Amino acid sequence: MPRCYFCEFDPILDSADMAPKDWTSIARAVHDWYFEFDGFVVLHGTDTMAYTASALSFMLEQLAKPVILTGAQLPIFEPISDARQNFLGAVAFAGLADISEVCLFFNGNLYR
Repeated sequence: MPRCYFCEFDPILDSADMAPKDWTSIARAVHDWYFEFDGFVVLHGTDTMAYTASALSFMLEQLAKPVILTGAQLPIFEPISDARQNFLGAVAFAGLADISEVCLFFNGNLYR
């Protein structure tokens, strides 16, 4: 498993409340840390994850590294949750140099 570092946005939002300024904040974080890491994982609520992925794919042109968005149907601290599997899968794909685009990882599938 690759070494992981975390960056938390403030305030933490419900994904239903995401707006273009929040997409810009995510894109800016990737840009600011671009040369420090091999890939990026964005933990995101499921309500607007596809919209965020689409926006980031246009904002982060000419990527040479993976940016993987993931989330879960149930919170990670619930006894039965898809969050752990989704998170670990996203981290594994974020460490692959041959993926150089914004993707979603969910339910064992990578969506490109």
